[in-house]
Amino acid sequence: MCYNFENIAGYETEKEELKRLCEIFNHREKYEQKGAKLPKGIVFYGAAGTGKTLFSKVLASVCGLEVFKIDLGDVENESAICRHIKKTFVKASKRKKPTMIFFDEVDKVLPNDEEEYYTDRSKTILTQLLTLIDGMDSAGNIVFVATCNDYAALPETLTRPGRLDKKIGIGEPTYSSRVAILQMYAQKSSCRFELSMEDLAKLCAGFSCAALETLVNECILQSDDTGFISESLIHEKIFEIKDEDIPRARCVVDDSVSACRNLGAFIVAKTFNTGHYVLSLENNSVCNDFFNGIISYFNSDYDYDEDDDYDEDEEDEEDNDVEEDKPSGRYFSKTDLLNTITVLLGGYVAEEIVFRKVYDNVSGFLSLADDIMLTMAKNGMWGLELRYSQYRHDSMLPYPAEHLERVDGLFNQTIRECYEKAKAILLKNETILRNLTACLTEKQILQEEQSEQLLSSWGGIQG
Repeated sequence: MCYNFENIAGYETEKEELKRLCEIFNHREKYEQKGAKLPKGIVFYGAAGTGKTLFSKVLASVCGLEVFKIDLGDVENESAICRHIKKTFVKASKRKKPTMIFFDEVDKVLPNDEEEYYTDRSKTILTQLLTLIDGMDSAGNIVFVATCNDYAALPETLTRPGRLDKKIGIGEPTYSSRVAILQMYAQKSSCRFELSMEDLAKLCAGFSCAALETLVNECILQSDDTGFISESLIHEKIFEIKDEDIPRARCVVDDSVSACRNLGAFIVAKTFNTGHYVLSLENNSVCNDFFNGIISYFNSDYDYDEDDDYDEDEEDEEDNDVEEDKPSGRYFSKTDLLNTITVLLGGYVAEEIVFRKVYDNVSGFLSLADDIMLTMAKNGMWGLELRYSQYRHDSMLPYPAEHLERVDGLFNQTIRECYEKAKAILLKNETILRNLTACLTEKQILQEEQSEQLLSSWGGIQG
């Protein structure tokens, strides 16, 4: 099969690097006349399933390179491995036409980057490989190409210039690359997807190229008799893939879930308070300085004193009162605390909207919401007749069961009301939630200025 750049969907930056390499190999005489040395070795590195081998095949096909593959298969004996590697290099050297020696997953048989050799076996294999690379045809007719999952694990003696001259990282596909990859596979089928590839790509943050291909194929296999692929089927297959060990970056998927949780809280918080913020994946952060200030008290086991003053008039404050700075002191109004509960539930609702399920990473948010309600009841913030000891499960309860049932009913009602309020806000801002989740997953952190530019381009958060 002949490969070309059309076989690589997305990855525009990486493809440009590959095209420059192909230009050099296809016009080697021109560069040699200039006194340049052609790259002797190339490594494509990145997580499993990202397309490293495909990049190598495109390089070989576009440049007309005959490929000799170092395929160790089930070979385990050190001497046999060294003989096989040497045999491959000898075969390639006898060809007069340009050739490629291809070593897939080279990091699996070599020592680590600090050359703390795990075994004498890996040391011997590395020594053999270095000797053969150094003795390669100086005229540039042979290029050594390797792939590896963990570039940092490769020994420096291999990666130094003169051996592996060119390193190209193939990361997890970005949002735009996911769109292109999904479109490529979907266009090969006559089936119709209920979701656009743009919307589908937003749901697949953290998926590798291989996982995206599998997703499209699974949807096609289970499409109805008319070739229609429903949104519910798409979500079902996405969840199946997330639960299976299909090649993808697990940590990236985890980051996507964390980003969704924090951004759900952030969007809700921003409708109440326009204070300063930084968007991050930090645990138990709602990405808003005002509400993080409140949360910090409860995270540090803060509790109101029995004699703390509480101003009943503060109940009447408008929900949208703007507090530009972090709360000072230790006194918060009832409105502040109810809004904080709503903000925390925003993280829960966001995962329901984006992933159609809720992960256990929201447990910290829910625990904080419970702590806040408990403190409000203890300090009579719903009225002194509902004042409630925090020791709910103590055998010497200070209140009769009927009273406790009333307070628990109030807790449940408060949660329901705050949940519905958070859900209404996030449904208005669903597009921003999805777009920002994909962006934060990729960037890991977004400063306020950059975030405001993104929000403005998407129409701003609707209250």
